[in-house]
Amino acid sequence: MSLLLVVVLLFFSSSCSVSSGQYYVSDDCSSVTQSPCNPLSVYAGNMSQYNNTIFYFIGTTNIEYYVVTMTAVRNITLHGLAQSPSINCKKRVYGINGATISFYYSHHVIISNLSFTDCPVEVDSSNNITITNSVFALRTAGYLSLSNAFDVKVSSVTFIGCNLIIEYYPLPACSSELLHYSLILTNVTSTAGNQITLGMNHGTSYNISIIFDHVQYYTNYILNILFGGLFNFFITNSSFKDVNYGPGFPIEINEKSKSNDCTYPGVQLTSILVLKNCQIYNNKEELRIISNEYLLKAVNYHIIIKSCLIYDNTNEGLYVDAAFLRFLQIEITDTELIGNRGNKIMNSNAISLSNVTVANSTYTGLSLTASFVTISNNFIFKNNTGVVGGGLAINDSSRLIVSSSANLEFIDNHASYKGGGIYAEESSDTDIILIAPYIPLTLINNTAGLVGGDMYGVYSMTENQFNLTNPNICSTGISMEACFCDPHDATSYENCLPEYYGGCQHIYPGQALKLYVTLFGYDYSGSDTPTDGTVQIRFLNTSSLLNQTYIPNTCSLIEYTPKLTQTGYKVYGLQLEPINIDTKIFSCFDVKECPIGFSISSSQGSCTCSQSVSRENVTCDINTLNITHNGLLWIGTYHTTTPFNANATNPNACIINEDCLLYCSPNPVTFKLNYTLTQCVDNRGHRICGSCTEGYSLLMGSHKCEQCHDNYMMIAWIALFAVMGVLLVVLMIALNLTVSVGTLNGLLFYANIVKLYEPVFSRKGALPVLSQVISWINLDFGFEICFYNGMDSYAKQWLQFAFPLYLWIIIVIIIQLCRRYGKISRLMGSHAVPVLSTLTFLSYTKLVRTIFIVLHKREMCVDSKSRPLYRIERFRYTEVLLYTTQWPYGRDKSNCTL
Repeated sequence: MSLLLVVVLLFFSSSCSVSSGQYYVSDDCSSVTQSPCNPLSVYAGNMSQYNNTIFYFIGTTNIEYYVVTMTAVRNITLHGLAQSPSINCKKRVYGINGATISFYYSHHVIISNLSFTDCPVEVDSSNNITITNSVFALRTAGYLSLSNAFDVKVSSVTFIGCNLIIEYYPLPACSSELLHYSLILTNVTSTAGNQITLGMNHGTSYNISIIFDHVQYYTNYILNILFGGLFNFFITNSSFKDVNYGPGFPIEINEKSKSNDCTYPGVQLTSILVLKNCQIYNNKEELRIISNEYLLKAVNYHIIIKSCLIYDNTNEGLYVDAAFLRFLQIEITDTELIGNRGNKIMNSNAISLSNVTVANSTYTGLSLTASFVTISNNFIFKNNTGVVGGGLAINDSSRLIVSSSANLEFIDNHASYKGGGIYAEESSDTDIILIAPYIPLTLINNTAGLVGGDMYGVYSMTENQFNLTNPNICSTGISMEACFCDPHDATSYENCLPEYYGGCQHIYPGQALKLYVTLFGYDYSGSDTPTDGTVQIRFLNTSSLLNQTYIPNTCSLIEYTPKLTQTGYKVYGLQLEPINIDTKIFSCFDVKECPIGFSISSSQGSCTCSQSVSRENVTCDINTLNITHNGLLWIGTYHTTTPFNANATNPNACIINEDCLLYCSPNPVTFKLNYTLTQCVDNRGHRICGSCTEGYSLLMGSHKCEQCHDNYMMIAWIALFAVMGVLLVVLMIALNLTVSVGTLNGLLFYANIVKLYEPVFSRKGALPVLSQVISWINLDFGFEICFYNGMDSYAKQWLQFAFPLYLWIIIVIIIQLCRRYGKISRLMGSHAVPVLSTLTFLSYTKLVRTIFIVLHKREMCVDSKSRPLYRIERFRYTEVLLYTTQWPYGRDKSNCTL
């Protein structure tokens, strides 16, 4: 390249006049005392003639409608004098018609103490370029471009919204020896949305030595560095932050050179990148090392990260994917990765970590995937969190090689699933290799949501043992053994149950098998500890998979529903085996006939509602043996305690399925056929909720059942009603409250109607005051009282007529007294008979309701036959089942559905 530049420079020197000296540039030369002074447009006509020249810029220089081009110049300096010398270029419209300052094929060019605004400054195919103490600012279209500019020094320069573009391309032909060029950026600050682009696409045609020292990159846009070819790149004492679009510091290695590869006998082609004393923080993404294509050239890449602080990046802090980098070696020493989302190393076979601290990560401190990583000296993880692996996760055939000088510490890390401190995926290739025995390992206060608080999966990987500074650790690994267990006992290997424990399970078609299983792995000392895993179920001696269930580290339920339509005594063998191991445990089951209320469905292969139970909004669950309906319905057997395994031909198994408007729950209910009380309300039970449950008594004034605690209250109630009866008769006679009065007659009529339809008008006592008044008019109690303990419907029916009968007796006595004694006859004789008629009318509803209940016919199965039933109430000592075989519809029924 040097030879090419010399030829070009000689050509232009021979054809151009050469001048030297000092010139002053200002748009207002009248205020400049030095001379010669002219506007830049005067010199711009033929800038290439000025060699060995210094241009002093004073004040503000505006460049409009012309370009400043210097070709093949030597020893030229653009320097600003006085305060704030600046060059302002006319803004470009769509990248054209603007001013440009260009240097071509030049050497020893110095730009100092100048401020460029909106000026595209281009340096192409030149060397020995120095830019110092300057500012490049952008309002519309300014930039600094260095293309194949060699031996460049940029120092104390600030870029404000203005891009710095540095590009290297291969030489036309290979040199006989390796050429070396340099690029130095010192005290460079890049802010306000600009971008630095460094493209090294020169292949192996030469070597670039690059130094970034005290570079401050504070901008929204990605630092676009494309690594390829030969370079020695040293970045020291620099900061990269606030990049919101892409990685904070990307290292993308690509070899895009189109030239032939240059080789140099005896020279090892190695490219080195060193980051030392740098900070990468507050970026959206991370320090990223990747390649997007296979590198076919024989260049070794060596990346050294030393004494760096990478922290508070939104995504990963460190991200390495060396899938296409066959000759990449990475060394990370004395570096801290703090407060990042996580850190990942993938597909790398040569990474060494020394004195590295990983802390406060939120998605696993460090994750290794298909990588070989060597640890030397301190390797510290503190307060990291993750899902699988809180501190360190070793996955996908990765190998962690721990040197004899290493010291590992895992403190206060947490995984929401497993492996709080260390998670090692147990596979055939994943391994932790200890170069020497008893390497110190500290595990303190690490936790996991499920298993392996300190370690998961490390036991089977280490031939040499760590020296645990804290021997009380929590560790386990993948499942190595399985056993049946009791969910009520503590989960331990000593509590395992033998195979076929309790015999074979008996199930109905469609019912799920229930197997309680525990899995055990090995802790770091080799003892059995509970762990999680997946269990597969197969029929004995077959490979067909029936079921696959994940279970945690406790005695866990595995449910499996066989798809069988055949019943009868046949034993089926099962084998249960955790994935990835050869351990098997065995169980068995047989299938019974469907229980009462169920019948097998050939299409579903399970027991569903039988014909006698099935109706709209009724569902049956064979797993729980539950029947569910929407309420106001009673389903049960003739004997409500009939066991489930009763034969369908058993007379006690006959199903009753009937609407129940009064005593049944109006809400959806779920129950079993051997316990039907759930369908009833108000503490009622038995068939169609016809009577009180055991220990409850029927209340006077309602159909509710309650517990009575004081039998002496009956005496008080009798005395009270005796006095009230006399007072009522006297009041009716005195006030002439008889049916002979038209208004009262109508009132009593409507009161009787309302009383008869009370369940329809006011279910559950929605109108309590009106209901009481109506009840009193009908000579009913109107309020709920417990008359005596143990009262049932039989006694209540008689007691319902006791008070009206008492009133009739009183009025009959009065009538007889009126016949015998004239004085009494004159006093009330004309009202006695109407009062008797009124009392009879008041008792009308009691008579009608009782006759209706007694003569209301239902059919019920008795001795496998359907019989007319005129009363279903369970009385204290007897059941009034008024049925007859003489009725024409009293016929046999093979399937009694009521």
